Amino acid sequence: MSIYTFMFMDAAGVSAMLEFDDCADDQAARRRALDLLASAPHRGGVEFWVEGGQPMRVTATDLSASS
Repeated sequence: MSIYTFMFMDAAGVSAMLEFDDCADDQAARRRALDLLASAPHRGGVEFWVEGGQPMRVTATDLSASS
């Protein structure tokens, strides 16, 4: 398990920090990001990363595709 940081994105970029969460891997973190976005679909997306890793993003398009 690794600690991932999750932040909501808005039209101007990334907004304030949302949360930290333990995730088994990038795919588990992506599922968590999609869950967070589903709870606030008016946001532009969620950016997430593991410490020292490259940021990844999910957007409303990803949310629609996962439904």
